[in-house]
Amino acid sequence: MFFKLRLWTTRVLAALGLLALVVVATPIADYLAQPLKIEARLRSAKVVVVLGGGAYRDGVPSMASLARAVYGLSLLRAGYAPRLLLSGGRAKPDSGMEALAMKNLLEGVGASAKILEIEGRSTRTYSNAVECARILQPQGAMRILLVTHPTHMLRAKLTFEKAGFTVYPAPIPWERPPTAGAMPRIGRIPLLYNVVYEYGGLVLYWWRGWL
Repeated sequence: MFFKLRLWTTRVLAALGLLALVVVATPIADYLAQPLKIEARLRSAKVVVVLGGGAYRDGVPSMASLARAVYGLSLLRAGYAPRLLLSGGRAKPDSGMEALAMKNLLEGVGASAKILEIEGRSTRTYSNAVECARILQPQGAMRILLVTHPTHMLRAKLTFEKAGFTVYPAPIPWERPPTAGAMPRIGRIPLLYNVVYEYGGLVLYWWRGWL
């Protein structure tokens, strides 16, 4: 019995190792990611809406939130919209509020508090859209530039359009930070995870009528 269990465990680990090798050594993750990506349409909008991508308990934004917030601010400074709405609450009970973490970050690099607004109730893409509509619809500000990661953009855009927004997609210009040497290949593993997560999210959102 022990021998059979060990043999089964060895085979499973070998299969996982082979799968990881395939993911790292081939561009399969990149190919699967392509249908999720939407080309940027940078147009004049009422608001730049930035979707949070995580925050730590101490209020520090994750790398995803940092990248999105900084890119959103660059769009603002380029004149595409007069203000930013930073969207995202606490994705987990022990995490920080994403919107507040991004706001503190941007104020720390010189952004005026007058142009920054936060939405801190949402915990997923669907509630991002619902809560942003709750804030922006009474203001007649439903034409937005939407900032998130490229592989998240399709689901985010469809969800916000379902909530009544006119959406100009503004994906950040990279899926992961550029690196040297073997790191771009290693980066395909988290990319594949994101891709699988997004395809699953699209199916779930379609089934629930959120798209």
